[in-house]
Amino acid sequence: MRISLFIAALLATTGAAAQTPPPAPGRPAPATAMAAAETLQDVAVSDSSTTYLVFPGPVTLVDVGMAGNWLVKIEGNAVFVRARRRLPPATPMLIRFGSKYWMGRLVFVNRPVLQLYDYQNSSGLLGAAGAGAKAGAAPENELALDKELEKKHAVEGKLRQLRQAREEHQTVAVVDNDLVLSLANVRNDKDFTYLRFKVINKTAIDYNVDFTDFQLVENAKKKFLARKKNEARRPLAPSGGSPNQIITGHTTGYLTYAIPLYAATERGYLEVTLRELNGARVLVLPVPSRVINRAATI
Repeated sequence: MRISLFIAALLATTGAAAQTPPPAPGRPAPATAMAAAETLQDVAVSDSSTTYLVFPGPVTLVDVGMAGNWLVKIEGNAVFVRARRRLPPATPMLIRFGSKYWMGRLVFVNRPVLQLYDYQNSSGLLGAAGAGAKAGAAPENELALDKELEKKHAVEGKLRQLRQAREEHQTVAVVDNDLVLSLANVRNDKDFTYLRFKVINKTAIDYNVDFTDFQLVENAKKKFLARKKNEARRPLAPSGGSPNQIITGHTTGYLTYAIPLYAATERGYLEVTLRELNGARVLVLPVPSRVINRAATI
């Protein structure tokens, strides 16, 4: 209830600022309007891809002003956001991670250039650096940077090349619920790791891939309470690949993704999780670090 009141108050403040008459020529804009414009950071979201927000602590609450227009999901210290329909109006979003808060604004964009908002090393998070700090840590005007769009095109071009390669890693596989998920190919360049997965659907029900999660997992040598190992997990948001891919019943399909390049130890591995839309058939595939570290370049 307090959060809803907080958002309502913020909307009222923003609305008041929007109704402020424009300043006369030669005079500066009112301070209230400037403060309202700089407080919230816009987060680009579309209905065809997922936008990721990663925070330095576990996320325990997400409050969206117009929740019916957006699909929001919490995974550890990350938040996944996607628009439920095209062209929804912009709306504020409040996130609590640990004992701190972050607030931004969801804005619909047909093709977001920036899909990963990484706040893990940010000193500008609301509640972490004082009330006057600007929320968010993404580059300014990121949506207008042509070089980011060029990089996106380059990544998609390399993924097209990977789709033409022969399968090389059939032994890295997992079988569950008459579904087989295996690693077909992997390549690296100086910025990204390119992955191609093979999915065999032995059932009569289509497998609709809704979310694909990537996490870098590092295991510690010492055991925690003599039962399980301490694990350091780091979410890796995909920078390329098509969302909402469907593997129809009794067929075989391939999924391709690009994730940020990383270096892992011998005890580390990449955990790939496929989550089904309107279903509970979840596939989890651990990819050993040596497979990725020794992969050829593309």
